[in-house]
Amino acid sequence: MINYEEKKALIIEDFQEFARSLKGMLGEIGIEDVDLVNTGESAIRACTEKKYDIVLSDYNLGDGKNGMQILEELHHFKHIRSDTVFIMTTAENTTAMVMGAIENQPDAYLTKPFNNAQLKSRLSKLLTKKEALSPIFKAIDKGKIKQAIELCDALMESHPKYKMAIQKIKAECMMKKRQYSKAMEIFESILAGRQVPWAMIGLAKSQMSQRQYETAESVLKETIVKFPMVLEAYDLLAECQSKQGMLDEAQKTLQQAIKKSPRVIKRQLKLGNIAVDNRDFDTSIGAFKQSIKLGNNSIYKTPDSYIKYTNSVSSKITEDEGNAPKALVSEAESYIKDFYKTYRDDKICTLRGAVVEGNFFKSRGKTTEAQKNVERAKKIYSELETMLPAETGLELAQGLDNLGEATLAQEMITDAIQHNFEDSHFLERALPHLKDKSVLEKGKEAHKLNSKGIKHFENKEFDKAVKCFTKAVEASPKNISIILNTVQVLLKVHQSGNASDSVVEQCLTYLNSINTLAPTDPRFDRFSELMRLTRVIQQEQ
Repeated sequence: MINYEEKKALIIEDFQEFARSLKGMLGEIGIEDVDLVNTGESAIRACTEKKYDIVLSDYNLGDGKNGMQILEELHHFKHIRSDTVFIMTTAENTTAMVMGAIENQPDAYLTKPFNNAQLKSRLSKLLTKKEALSPIFKAIDKGKIKQAIELCDALMESHPKYKMAIQKIKAECMMKKRQYSKAMEIFESILAGRQVPWAMIGLAKSQMSQRQYETAESVLKETIVKFPMVLEAYDLLAECQSKQGMLDEAQKTLQQAIKKSPRVIKRQLKLGNIAVDNRDFDTSIGAFKQSIKLGNNSIYKTPDSYIKYTNSVSSKITEDEGNAPKALVSEAESYIKDFYKTYRDDKICTLRGAVVEGNFFKSRGKTTEAQKNVERAKKIYSELETMLPAETGLELAQGLDNLGEATLAQEMITDAIQHNFEDSHFLERALPHLKDKSVLEKGKEAHKLNSKGIKHFENKEFDKAVKCFTKAVEASPKNISIILNTVQVLLKVHQSGNASDSVVEQCLTYLNSINTLAPTDPRFDRFSELMRLTRVIQQEQ
């Protein structure tokens, strides 16, 4: 029995009369703690300040964020719990809207008008299920995945009604723990009984995680035939086809999905990227343009949309030997202005803008304007205080090389490779642009020494460990992960009493060599913690 009196609800609705009506419906059900907001921004703020059990959101909310974008952001920043019930409400029922909303996985979708009985029936089913599975959700929200798996086994016994839902959660948890074979067993056991779309998707994911791309491709194609509106299958199939070098097929797959659901930024970006690889610039221009439009008010708005759109326009103009339609040039100029305005306080974006605009001018034969942008880019780069992300370094290197700045381009690509040598996917794309292959050999040597150092440390052979790590840094002095590993081991050795006080100064030297690491870098938190520990030890000496 649900205790509605204890529930907290949030209504996101810009039509005041309907909002009051909806609050009245919840009151009749027994929910008295109800807050009303009328914009996406105020909804996000409300969810950061208070934890709700129920969120009822209209899809259309005027000029700001829509319901789909609210749900995206709440999930992205984890502002709502896994056991919160989120229901999308709207009078609009176009295919594009419905599919876009559903892809963000609300718990339910209610078409206006609906009455109290319909709302209560839907809430009752959803809350009953959420409360039954609440222990699992709480463990997942706390990052205790192993505990969540154990709870799944226990709750399957006590709540057989939700066995299949629990099996789905358990398999997803196993995927997070990289227990792909065990997850596969669950998916296959479900499919042995009947074909369920989420189990087919899960099976394909587990196969892809084990690089069984051909098998996964077969499963995904079957999923699409049987469940053509399960759009995640298209995304995975396109990824699968890309891994096998089938880029034309991957592009067609994404285009099929976009016809069914055109309002997903990530899918538009994927299509644009693959179309660029296929040198289909008309398609890439259209896809990146859509991602810019969809980015308004979205957490997934990204400068990449502008940069890649403009690069695609430049490539198309170059391919057409400078014959640029006036409308396309005008549109690109408008987007460039919008880019600078949107990201004016971001120096890396300003740098990217200068390079991409330089290439835009070059494609149209405007060499003087192109060179001005080159000089501007060089000045910004010389003053930059933040390390370039890997993909940005590669992008800038390619752009500058095309603008005749081969030396600076090689400097950027070399730095990017040294900073991110452990990223095999990045290396695969970056190495063809690297002229000095000795960087690669030094990187390999550094990683061998790094591995040996870890083994020596595990065997408590501290002197040997320190020597290996020191040599690894000497071989690849800009490799962030190796520097962080070296500092971590040196600190542990120092704390165990097996090293001199000078080790702390050595750690600070290493850490200061990478202190321009961007806060957005996934390694930044580890860097910050090691710097904090080093300074604490230094103060205690």
